[in-house]
Amino acid sequence: MISQTRSPQDARIKWSADDYSNFGRVTQVLSHSYDQLPLFETASLVALLDDYPRSHLQAFTMGTDPTRRDDWHSVDIGPNTTGRDIWKAVARGRLWLNLISIETHYSEYAELVASLYRHLDQHCPHLGGPIPNFSTLLISSPGAQVYYHLDAPANMLWHLRGQKRIWIYPAMDLRFVPQQYLEDIYTYEHDEFLPYRPEFDRYAEQLLLTPGKAAAWPRNAPHRIENVDMNVSLTTSYRSPQQLRRDRVQFANRYLLRPLGIAPRPMDETGLVSEIKQFSYRAINKIRPFKRRSNPHSKYITYLRLDPEAPNGIRKLDQAIPASFRVLEEN
Repeated sequence: MISQTRSPQDARIKWSADDYSNFGRVTQVLSHSYDQLPLFETASLVALLDDYPRSHLQAFTMGTDPTRRDDWHSVDIGPNTTGRDIWKAVARGRLWLNLISIETHYSEYAELVASLYRHLDQHCPHLGGPIPNFSTLLISSPGAQVYYHLDAPANMLWHLRGQKRIWIYPAMDLRFVPQQYLEDIYTYEHDEFLPYRPEFDRYAEQLLLTPGKAAAWPRNAPHRIENVDMNVSLTTSYRSPQQLRRDRVQFANRYLLRPLGIAPRPMDETGLVSEIKQFSYRAINKIRPFKRRSNPHSKYITYLRLDPEAPNGIRKLDQAIPASFRVLEEN
């Protein structure tokens, strides 16, 4: 049973009863004060970059057109690159850093995220017992963007520094995510990026985040992001027993119904037919596990290396190499 005693998060998160009740159900901009923690001061972040395992420090660069997904490229970080070098390159370039699984490397971040979700569990019983799953600290350049994409887990973003625009599109709507992409993202057979058309923006909710704001949205809502200036954010995802229904429906659609040519495939998560489909997937997968296709987009071969002295924070290599974080995909 969740303790009813006050936690440090009661001072960091001050939401209304409606905010808690609507969390995860609608798109929200919420207030917090995590941006005031010493963990997120410049000196702390530079020291973190200096020490962070390179296998878990992803770097990417991109173009300016949100329709040109092919302009997204991985960037190698050389073994002798310091935290200050990285910070300088991000400040002057067009880079997006993902410090992935930060909770597995530093206890202070692990406790921060764990206590945050203990607080949400206490105040949002409809979440069904959220358990923190995966956290990433984002440090990104002025003007940097992340292309239109969908995350399989339930997640949200805690904004800490700078200004960031986010477009949130309707969740689980096949007008905005082809069903094959949705299923392949769930089964990790495709990366999170989706085909994007500018006319989608007519249906989007546009948010402007400033320090001390958080963005939350319904699970699997496609979104895209653009920085106004240099940004720092923490993205957190969670899982819960009740979320397993959607997972199993998507797995069953991918491995049972798609091979039969059924389209569109029903995505109902309750009801007799859905229960039979979920049970069939679990039973067959237990006897003879379904084999996933390899994701061809996860190899992270690059001809770019981070360079704080280059005009755009990166320089071109003479030949392509595996990016410094590629080892993570091979483990």
